[in-house]
Amino acid sequence: MRDADPQITFADLEFLQQGLRLEPLLQKISDFLDDHNELVELVRLDLERGLKKPETGRQGLTPEQVLRSLILMRVKNWDYRELRERINDGYTLRKFTAFYSRRFRGTMPSTRRLTG
Repeated sequence: MRDADPQITFADLEFLQQGLRLEPLLQKISDFLDDHNELVELVRLDLERGLKKPETGRQGLTPEQVLRSLILMRVKNWDYRELRERINDGYTLRKFTAFYSRRFRGTMPSTRRLTG
């Protein structure tokens, strides 16, 4: 698993200066997750279950990003494609899911592989 990349884009800096905030429900969920790091650890253990060498291979999403993305999908009732598009297009959603840059594109699993 890899660590979250805290690098932000110039566009994100502009949004920060404008004072954009998470919607209240997402802010409460984010605060809850920040206070309960053990949930992220449980996700990490679940993601690594059955892997012989979890520290090798392609770098994907962090356990925190997986958990927050799943929560966002369920709260908003989005499929994987819509989740990817909405996170790519919205600073506040990237902030919630800990995707600080637009390099998120291509890191989400294909909807074909997950639904077929």
